[in-house]
Amino acid sequence: MTLHIFNPEHDIALANGMRQVTPPHAARQLRNDLGFIPAFWAKEGDVVLVEDTEQAKYSYKRICQNVARLFGVKTNNVIFADADTIHTLSFDDVAPWGWDYSIYSKVQKIANTVEKIPSRDDIERTMELSHRRTAAKLLPKLRTLPGTIGEMVELDDISLVAEQVAQQNGKAVLKAPWSSSGRGVRFITSSIDDSTTRWISNTFTKQHSIMMEPLYRRVADLGMEFQSHGDGTASYLGLSLFSTTNGAYTGNVIATETRKRELISRYIDCNLIDNIKDIVCSQDFSLLTSRYKGAFGIDMMVVNGEYNNGFLLHPCVEINLRRTMGHLALCLTPADDGIEGIMQVVFEGKFKLRIGKQ
Repeated sequence: MTLHIFNPEHDIALANGMRQVTPPHAARQLRNDLGFIPAFWAKEGDVVLVEDTEQAKYSYKRICQNVARLFGVKTNNVIFADADTIHTLSFDDVAPWGWDYSIYSKVQKIANTVEKIPSRDDIERTMELSHRRTAAKLLPKLRTLPGTIGEMVELDDISLVAEQVAQQNGKAVLKAPWSSSGRGVRFITSSIDDSTTRWISNTFTKQHSIMMEPLYRRVADLGMEFQSHGDGTASYLGLSLFSTTNGAYTGNVIATETRKRELISRYIDCNLIDNIKDIVCSQDFSLLTSRYKGAFGIDMMVVNGEYNNGFLLHPCVEINLRRTMGHLALCLTPADDGIEGIMQVVFEGKFKLRIGKQ
């Protein structure tokens, strides 16, 4: 039996290193309101840790009925437990949204007899690999494929940042090495102003460097979801077609793999997707897959270019060493290619998972 935990503050915790973190209010509320979502990938009889068991049961049941009606999706029965009852249960494994030191400390308190949890060294390795320089190192392996685009450079001096931005004609994207949901990202459209200069300086102080990329004309967001086996190989789980606003997640397409490939083929040749999958699942990606075991996702984007009818694929915008909303969308895959839906996280006094047909 596995204990599943939704810890959406994971990326924030990574940025804080090997210290416990008090999540901001929004992250705590997200965890409270949507803590049930691991139930969709949990196996029959697994346990999901939530803040409020009755609320979780109600929300999960309501959505299960909805996805069964809309998409023909069958869901599993799971056990919801809170902090007061979790000690009465025993587990073989623990599977959070993502491993970081904060959740590691929490798990040790509530399930300290479980032998399969990562060690402190494993957590440090995950934190190290979650640095955006990992994506920068692996991007060239994917850029060998025709029809791709993308550059990343790590900088640790403000004068170098200004110089690199000038070389991009004043248009660039600056990213903190660890950040989440659009935070820690600055879009430069002309020059670096005083506010951005202060942000760069503060990021250097906390995280020692920043990542810089060209500012592309984004056409569509997509991702590919994988499971790393920790031995230098990975398994492909499926495509994720999603939308963002200023870098923050807003929703996912719910569709079969066949239908998602049809949608993305409007912009790029799906053979490119297959070639990327083969590279990521091979030893070519062992820098990541030999040192990390678990679910991960690679965010990508289609941009305007001068190839393939004007579109190019950035095959590695970032790598998320955790579950993603794309993993959740895959759990809701419809039974038929002709069925298509949308999944969104909305805030209406509380966070809600909204699922409907397109």
